[in-house]
Amino acid sequence: MLCKQAHYRCDTTGCDVGLHYIRTKDGAEVDFCLSCDGALDQLLECKVSDTRPHRALARFAAQWADAEAVQLVRDARQVERRGVMAIEPAAAWLARLDA
Repeated sequence: MLCKQAHYRCDTTGCDVGLHYIRTKDGAEVDFCLSCDGALDQLLECKVSDTRPHRALARFAAQWADAEAVQLVRDARQVERRGVMAIEPAAAWLARLDA
């Protein structure tokens, strides 16, 4: 779905959209990142049931304050805001994608 979303955004907006992941030398990582024309747009971490804020996601969200940071949780029941990041049910978030 994220790859499809990246292609859709590229086709409809004309910006160079990339789908990436981030991992540092110390092992901190985020599952998916979407960029538009070289600027980081979204940071996404995927979990099955863990709704505790992911430390690396919070770290990267603080580093790239302009990017939306979302922890997608398959078994989450509601949307929660935890500082600069959101914890959301994965199905609902994916259903809102444009593609």
